[in-house]
Amino acid sequence: MGELDKKTGQTSRKDWLIENINIEQEVEYPVKFSNTLREIEDIPSEVPIYIWYGNNANEQICMRFLVYLLKDKTSELFLINSTDLYEKHLRTQKQQLHIFNTSQMESQDIKILFEKNNKATPLSEKERSHLQLEWEALAQTKEVLRIWNNGEIKGVPENYVDSTILHRIEDLQKQQGNNDFIKTGKVLEELFVQMDGFVDIFFLEYRIRHLIYSGFLEIKGIPKSLWNYSVRMRNE
Repeated sequence: MGELDKKTGQTSRKDWLIENINIEQEVEYPVKFSNTLREIEDIPSEVPIYIWYGNNANEQICMRFLVYLLKDKTSELFLINSTDLYEKHLRTQKQQLHIFNTSQMESQDIKILFEKNNKATPLSEKERSHLQLEWEALAQTKEVLRIWNNGEIKGVPENYVDSTILHRIEDLQKQQGNNDFIKTGKVLEELFVQMDGFVDIFFLEYRIRHLIYSGFLEIKGIPKSLWNYSVRMRNE
C-alpha cells in the first residue's frame, strides 16, 4: 500500500504506475492526487460527508483511506455501500446484472439510492477509529494486488490472475476456430465480465504484457493502448 498519506508513498505509487500501467492519465496522477488531498482538507467541519463505496477491493480500500484522512474533522461521516443498496432496491429478477463498482451505476440510480438511504446514521467514534486502524494496517502492506473476498480485503500474489487470463485467451481462440490474434481490448472485456470486475482492467492489461514478456503469449502491434495490439497463445 505504501503509506499513501505520505509524500514518499505517493511518489512510490506514481513511479510504479508510470512504469507498469498503460493509461494515458498516468502523468496527471500526482497532480490530481495532491489536489484531491487539498480538497479534503478544505471541507468545512460542519458539513456532513457521504462516502460511496462498493464491494470491490479498490473502493473498500479507498473508503478506509478517506475515513483516515478525515480523522481530524468533526463532520458527521456517512457510508453508502452502493452495491448492497443496488441489490436491495434496484436489481430485479429480469435485470440480472450485478453491480460491483459504483462507477457501473447511472447517476439516476445513485440519486434513488441516496434517497433510500436518507435515514442512515453517521459513523460512531468507535467505528471511525476502527476503520482508521484498518487503513493504517493496510498502509504497511506491500502487495501489488488485493481482492475483496468474503467481506475482507486480501492481498494476493501479483500473478494471481495469470492463469485465468491464459485460459480465457485459449478459449477465445477455440471459439473463433483458428489461431488468429485477438484484440487485447476484446480479451479484457471478456475477462472483466468473467471475473465480475473484481480486478481493475488496467491491471489485467499489465499482466497480459507480463505474459508476453515471459513468453506465454505472442503479440501483434504496439502495446500503447488496449486496442492497439493483439495477442494469442504462443505456439510450441
